[in-house]
Amino acid sequence: MASSALPGIPGYDPENLQPWTVAVVVSVTGLSTVTVILRLISRYMKAHQLWWDDYMIIFSQLWNFITVGFIFAMYAAGMGIHADKVPLDQIVLMAKFLVVAEILYVYNLVWTKLSILLMYYRIFRFPFFKKMAYGIGAFVIAWVITIMFVFIFICVPVEKLWYPDLPGHCVDQVGTWIANAASTIATDIAILVMPIPQVWKLQLRQAQKIGVTIAFCLGFFVVFASAYRFTVLFTYSAADPSYTLAPTVGWTAIEMSAGIISANLPTIGPVMAMAGRKLGIKASLLSSATRGTGNGTSTNASKLHLSSANHKATTSRSDAALGQKPTKKGSTGTFYRLSDDAIDTNNSPNGSGETAVADARLRPDDHGGYAYTVTGGGSGGGGGGGRKRGDGESSLSGDEIPLHGIMVHKDFKQVAD
Repeated sequence: MASSALPGIPGYDPENLQPWTVAVVVSVTGLSTVTVILRLISRYMKAHQLWWDDYMIIFSQLWNFITVGFIFAMYAAGMGIHADKVPLDQIVLMAKFLVVAEILYVYNLVWTKLSILLMYYRIFRFPFFKKMAYGIGAFVIAWVITIMFVFIFICVPVEKLWYPDLPGHCVDQVGTWIANAASTIATDIAILVMPIPQVWKLQLRQAQKIGVTIAFCLGFFVVFASAYRFTVLFTYSAADPSYTLAPTVGWTAIEMSAGIISANLPTIGPVMAMAGRKLGIKASLLSSATRGTGNGTSTNASKLHLSSANHKATTSRSDAALGQKPTKKGSTGTFYRLSDDAIDTNNSPNGSGETAVADARLRPDDHGGYAYTVTGGGSGGGGGGGRKRGDGESSLSGDEIPLHGIMVHKDFKQVAD
């Protein structure tokens, strides 16, 4: 009789891993479901419409439920109990369920990866990054199609997988699991490190850059889950398949749910901020991070504030030159009011000594005042979208991040008739 594959863990019978399997699968599946719900609530709080990345993660969670259903089918067939205590027909049934569960598992990972790539596509909108997302997405889809056929035809004929005495041949089953795990870990790391260089190119404070990086790096938990599952694969033994399969299946459920949780963590900032306020917790790096990933306009606002400060200094110098006192106009900035009288231009740079009449159109009162136009400097056109003060919704959806900062046009020209 094989020894326990999980020695030293309290709360389970070393001769029966079924209670441990149920506890693990139910807890991690429930946790991933909660994060999906929090993601949807966050989108609702920000009045953002659901996009393809949201629909894809919902689909991945529903797919996860189906996969968990087959895990419990294997549990009902005796998974977690030593093979000498399980009828042969139940072991055969378990092997059939395993083939289906393996295929569902790899597709679940793909739906989650595609959701993360779509989120990147929505946030980092410039051509080079989009091409990277397309390339990794295409590789992931090609990989899942390939691994699906490997899992189906691991034995030829297929029945030889659960009837070993049949004529034919099989490839090493554990070897295919290891190859799949290695490619999964490689694509996970590639996807998770994609946005980090772009985050550090943003015109953010150091603390905000660190916070956004932490938000994206929380996804590395799925890499840990995949790596640990990789080591658990070596505990499987064909001599006791029903018992030694339980740890592998348990960590498979952990990996699937960890991927979904990792995809949701950068998007649940509004809910976490609301919970923090109710608990009296002040803003932290994480709140800054989730604001940056969940609502790109906060980044725009900070840059607009800085640029407005620069404009204030420039305007003050202009006031001194014109002999005018600055007048506050609302809370958006400082403006000077042109007099109705003629302006003496003796001190003008051209030294003309002529008298010019102030153009009434230059007054803040006319046409709603001066307007800031905020434009993106990115090559992809995704970081832009201007908005005048007092307008309604911006052309941004609220999630895009300007990749090369923004420019505030603050040149005011007087046109003489």
